[in-house]
Amino acid sequence: MTAIPSWNLTDLFQSPDDPRLLDTLAQITRAAQDFAAHYQGKIATLNAAALAEALTAYERLLQEGSKPATYAGLRFAADTAPENGALVQKLREKTTTALLPVLFFPIELARLDGKQLTEFAATPELANWQRYLLQAARTAPFMLSEGEERVLAQKANTGSRAWVRLFQELTSSLRFAYDGKSLSLSEISVLQYDPDRDVRRHSTEVLTEGLRPHARTLAYIYNTLIQDKAVEDTLRGYTHPEQARHLNNELTAEIVAAVTDTAEAGYPLVGRYYRAKQKLLRLDSLMHYDRYAPLRSDEPTVPFAAARDEILTAFESFEGGYAAAGRAFFEEGWIDAAPRPGKQGGAFCSYITPDLHPYIFQSYLNRATDKNTLAHELGHGIHSFLSRGQSYLNFHGTLPMAEVASTFAELLVFEQEQAQVTGEARRALFGRVLEDSFSTIHRQTAMYRFEQAVHAERKQGELSVERLSALWQEKVSAMFAGAVTLGEDHALWWSYIPHFIGTPFYVYAYSFGKMLALALYFRYRREGAPFAQKYVALLSRGGSQFPAELVAPLGVDLKDPHFWQGALDILEDWVTEFEAPR
Repeated sequence: MTAIPSWNLTDLFQSPDDPRLLDTLAQITRAAQDFAAHYQGKIATLNAAALAEALTAYERLLQEGSKPATYAGLRFAADTAPENGALVQKLREKTTTALLPVLFFPIELARLDGKQLTEFAATPELANWQRYLLQAARTAPFMLSEGEERVLAQKANTGSRAWVRLFQELTSSLRFAYDGKSLSLSEISVLQYDPDRDVRRHSTEVLTEGLRPHARTLAYIYNTLIQDKAVEDTLRGYTHPEQARHLNNELTAEIVAAVTDTAEAGYPLVGRYYRAKQKLLRLDSLMHYDRYAPLRSDEPTVPFAAARDEILTAFESFEGGYAAAGRAFFEEGWIDAAPRPGKQGGAFCSYITPDLHPYIFQSYLNRATDKNTLAHELGHGIHSFLSRGQSYLNFHGTLPMAEVASTFAELLVFEQEQAQVTGEARRALFGRVLEDSFSTIHRQTAMYRFEQAVHAERKQGELSVERLSALWQEKVSAMFAGAVTLGEDHALWWSYIPHFIGTPFYVYAYSFGKMLALALYFRYRREGAPFAQKYVALLSRGGSQFPAELVAPLGVDLKDPHFWQGALDILEDWVTEFEAPR
């Protein structure tokens, strides 16, 4: 039996005691001071060639300077022991101090006339940074003075970042007493997929009872971070809470509304599916703890080795270079999938820097959903791996585009699975994929609506646990269109969602990514190999273009609501397949 892997971080640093951690930051400190001595106050005087030299040096500083804190963050995710949390804080503080001298650069760049930035972006010398320069022109109105930016950067380590760390430590240390065992948040959540309804119901009760003693603290953390964001938004001149996220995602409010409004209009399709599921389960009503009930009591487990083989076979059938990139994660020790006490919940892919390679993080518990998560994170990883030809400022695409890469990888695995099953097994497969799609598109849209409501109400004062819970029930319940009843045990579940805490309004990126991936997958089914080549080229461009430009060669207009509706049309076909008699 192949062991579930833990990652090897020595490509970054050997250990927390590695002298290169502090040596790297010392070198960055000196280099940042030299950079400031050479360029500060002079950006407006540079010609295109000189600005290209400055950008090259600036990228190198950010790239090398990010590595110590990234290493500490990965160690902390794998083991949230106090000493690892202390290392995160220490290296974040030292990184902030080391890079403070270069803080002037984006500020001075943003002060250039928008026309000049646009002209610079069109020069051959600065072609590599075209998107970065045009984005600088867009963000310029929201930059503060250099002194103010310095204060915000330094205070963040004892402000918002400290609150986020407290949330991470609190939620990762939670234990839930179930059947004589002490379970982590991930382990208790797994029981919602159990075929025994009593197990599902009791596990949700235990989950809520474990959260209840911490609810006021978690509510206070959330309220504080919302207000912290509101203060910074006001200082920067943002007019609504989502604006900074849209700008950071390089999407217009029009595009985001096209995505989320289309998804919200599709709530009745979610209700249609769950009514069909209720009939198949022969239940009088469907409760929140029945959402993920398996349709087959003999749902097979999926060992890690089997998941690896299935995923790589699916990738190979798509495109050889794509599959080779995915295979490297298993062969080189870039995955941490082994569950263990103290490990942070959730899953992610850390892109690191273009001169290294990404790392994947999850807790693999031998479920089909864990295989999907692994495929999802490998999609991120392949995106990062293929985009390493870009320089640092162009390397990482925006969050919504990153979610396209991850979701498309899941769809490739689903395509392979369809060809292997018939009868009730086929229905169960479509049910699993539909539930994942509804969670990714409609539930994330409901969560986005929850965030919008919470941030709007926070302007009038702190929200109580009860009010947060009421808004949560209202917004999430809407997506089920009356087909699922959310009991009281569900009301506190807003309190452990990390995206609300660390990355406000991140969640619509999932809806965007899944819907765009579905539409692209449909085109792949029509076009075959030529599409695969265009798609791999898209991934290789990383974040070197704006999202609308990245997808234009594939024939996509992100502003077109009809395009987004096409993704839901695919889901409707799958619901019809699910409902078909067997």
